[in-house]
Formats: sequence, structure tokens, C-alpha cells
Amino acid sequence: IHNMQTLEFMPNLKQRKIARETSDLYVPLANRLGMASVKWELEDLVLKILHKKSHIEIDSKLKSTNRQRKKYINQIIVPVQEEMKSYEISADIYGRPKSHSSIYRKMIARGKTFEEIYDLFAIRIIVEKVEQCYLTLGIIHQVYSPIQERFKDFIAMPKSNGYQSIHTTLIGPRGHMVEIQIRTREMEQTAEIGVAAHWRYK
Repeated sequence: IHNMQTLEFMPNLKQRKIARETSDLYVPLANRLGMASVKWELEDLVLKILHKKSHIEIDSKLKSTNRQRKKYINQIIVPVQEEMKSYEISADIYGRPKSHSSIYRKMIARGKTFEEIYDLFAIRIIVEKVEQCYLTLGIIHQVYSPIQERFKDFIAMPKSNGYQSIHTTLIGPRGHMVEIQIRTREMEQTAEIGVAAHWRYK
């Protein structure tokens, strides 16, 4: 990470060589270890070097739409919070933007502009127990219509790197698709820092 953060002091050819090496070796390694936050940071730093213009464009547009995005996230969260209170489930609910590299991949894969990509963020719901994850899923599906083919249960079937979470995509206000991730606090630790989380959590 430090090497990638200080690349601007190196010749352009060396910058691109290290960025490609990071993309080919260290990004997959971080992914295999389940270190999502490291993976995203490295991918964004690679994008900054190998696709500088796209990185600047995405960064600028994310900043300019930040207030509007927060307002929309709040519109989605409030009804869910109200419903969860009636079931006495204590949870942390927040929205986070997708990484620059994730948005870039969506634009390329779908052949769309930034403005045409609606799933620029995911809403995360953190609960205490596994059974609350499934109860929360039921509550969310009562509030919003789910898209059946975009449901994944990584709690019942964890990823090979230990990642666990429930992912569901809903039709939110104004007909936009919104991804929701539901997990426990221990799963959140594992998702962020990977295999080291089990030692840290205990």
C-alpha cells in the first residue's frame, strides 16, 4: 500500500509496472485472505495510475453527488429502522459508496456512463446474532420489493476466503436498485480485515 501511495515520485514507466504487479499479484492475494478494505484501496490506487482520467472523473462526480446520495440513503434507511424497532432488533445501519474501481468496472462491463450507474453505494446492516440477519432480511423484503435473481446468502455458503453476509438487491425509492448487505459484527470484522479478524475478535 505504501509503495502504491508514493508512486508519483517515480518515472511513469516504473509507476505502471508496479501498478500492474499490484493488480496481478497483491489485489488477488488480499482478496484470497478476505482483506476487503486492503483490496479496495489497492484497486483504487491501481486505477489512479493505469486509468488516471477515469479515476479523476469518478472522484469528481462522487464528490459532487455526495449530498444527493446521502439524502437518498436516508430515505431508504428510515423506514427500515422504524420497522426493525418494532421487532426490537438493535442494528447499525449505514450507506457507503462503492470503491472507484468497482464503479469503473461497472461502467466498462455495462457500457454505461457514471450517470447511468445507479448502484453507486451499498447499505450495510450490522446486527448482533446470525438469526437476526435472517429476520432483518424478512423485514427489508416487507418494506421494499426484492429482485430475486440478485439474492446471495454467503452466511449459509461462505466464500472461500471466509466472507459471510447476506446480499439482497431491492427496488428503492424512484425505482432505483439498491444493494443491502446484512451481517453480524464478527462477520463485519472478517469482511474488512480477513483471516486476522478471528484472532482479533476473540
